[in-house]
Amino acid sequence: MFLCRLSKVIFAVTILLMVSVKVHPSEIGFSAEDYLSLANNALSSDANEKAIDLYLKGIHALTNDESLLTILSLETNLASAYSSIGDNEKAIVHYQKAISSYNELIDEIVDKQLIDQAKGIASQSSLFLGMVLQDAGEPRKALDAYGYAVVLDPKTWAALANLGSVLHDQLGNHDEALDAYNKAYEILTEVEDPTDAPEEPRFILSQLQYRIGLCLTHDPERKCALATDPTKEVSCKEMATHAFSLAVQYDPSNESAKHMLATITADATMKRASNTYVTNLFDDYAQNFEHSLVQELGYNGYEKLRRGFERAFGGESFVPTFSLVVDAGCGTGLVGEQFRNVSSYMIGVDLSQAILDEAEKLRPKLYDERIVGDITDVFREKKPISLIVAADSYIYFGDLDPLFDAMEDGMDDGAYAAFTLENVNADDEVTLDESKPDWRWQLTPSGRFAHRKQYVLHVAQAHHLALIHYETLDGFRYEHGRKVRGHLFVMQKKVAGISNDEL
Repeated sequence: MFLCRLSKVIFAVTILLMVSVKVHPSEIGFSAEDYLSLANNALSSDANEKAIDLYLKGIHALTNDESLLTILSLETNLASAYSSIGDNEKAIVHYQKAISSYNELIDEIVDKQLIDQAKGIASQSSLFLGMVLQDAGEPRKALDAYGYAVVLDPKTWAALANLGSVLHDQLGNHDEALDAYNKAYEILTEVEDPTDAPEEPRFILSQLQYRIGLCLTHDPERKCALATDPTKEVSCKEMATHAFSLAVQYDPSNESAKHMLATITADATMKRASNTYVTNLFDDYAQNFEHSLVQELGYNGYEKLRRGFERAFGGESFVPTFSLVVDAGCGTGLVGEQFRNVSSYMIGVDLSQAILDEAEKLRPKLYDERIVGDITDVFREKKPISLIVAADSYIYFGDLDPLFDAMEDGMDDGAYAAFTLENVNADDEVTLDESKPDWRWQLTPSGRFAHRKQYVLHVAQAHHLALIHYETLDGFRYEHGRKVRGHLFVMQKKVAGISNDEL
């Protein structure tokens, strides 16, 4: 079970927990241990249904004086087999049975080696239980399971890493998440014989440092101190920069860490967020995306985009129907839903398969077609497009020239584009206008790009896109309790031989 989508950080660990037994197929009257060995062989060969049947027979064959190790292994591996075929309800039941068996019978064992082995299996059962619960959207239950795994085995870095992901991504407890990530990192780098240490730890260490950096930057008002001297205050930004730098050193292909390092160091050379970064961001965010965006961040840009679009035409009744509409960076369909009634055929495009799956779950059949891919490629592949809508998806581009070039190429003559962008806050805008009068875009601490209106209009003009409606957006979402400023643009592609004034 490997679900390393790092807002979940679910790590692979050893699935098989075997008791060594020699089995002779000619034997009559198999014991529980015989069935366990046969079932483990089946599970190793991905014969999951056969393994399930054998594990169940093994459980049925248990005797009153059966070894606790055999009981734990049968229940744990049966749960893993159920998880492998997607039956998480039964997986949860049998992981819980393994843990209950451990709690009920462990006091009867006096041999220290057997106690340690039983603890190890029960800890892994609890870890696996946490993984299934986390994937099922039960963060608080997953938290308890991961916590118990650590109690049983303090060297289980995977449980601590997953504990951190639940705290950070799903429960918003960034301080405790930071502590969990740091402990997981410490186990892998400083502790002798960590449980199930990866053969090549660089990828895991990179992800842990990346997420440590995220915790440190989550709250701009946060105060930090060194573990060696808690009384001495240090810059959280410096500590986060160090964490993101370490993440890139461990894994130079970690695009998310590269992006956040550029963000925190205000790297002016970054022209757009990489597709890998955006894909990972929204794969991680998919299940909680809409609740977080609308309920927690107060996002209403999708509604404002539709209302602004109507005003561009003089009212809702004057908005025509468009033959081919592309919802660029469609997410879960919040924007597409607003424009469905003026679309004959609507395509939803996103870099994240997980977010498109969530869109289909929340809004079945909203899109006539869903495409996983880069919007600049799709614009060209699906031309001629009559309307492009993009709410908060162009904010991952700094340099708009390649994007607008693709829009120009993909849009039919006279076609429309309606989109939102972020702006810097009012104080920063004044400062930038005075200190850098030619500024075009700014990579913000959120990892998104903010754009200057004049720059957007300049690029649009270069690509034969005329502005027909503009609105400022104040508070269309919130960031750390503060209103985010933005722009709303409605543009039309020039028809050959017609000037902008005639559009």
